[in-house]
Amino acid sequence: MGTFLATGANRGIGLEYGRQPSPQLEALGVRIEAGIELSSEAAIAELVRRLEGVPLDGVILNAGILQSMGPVSSR
Repeated sequence: MGTFLATGANRGIGLEYGRQPSPQLEALGVRIEAGIELSSEAAIAELVRRLEGVPLDGVILNAGILQSMGPVSSR
């Protein structure tokens, strides 16, 4: 099995590719590097330090924004 770095949330699609621990994600027995905010250069540098010497076979950048637009009307 390969080694992948996945970013994203911890439920729904993010459960498959999570970044914050949840009981369901922890139950999978995968390595979790929590607390990395990809908009922070310092956090990215910390992630690079944590992964030093770990060869990656791929990277999955899972990102999304939940925005309530109110009721949708059909005309």
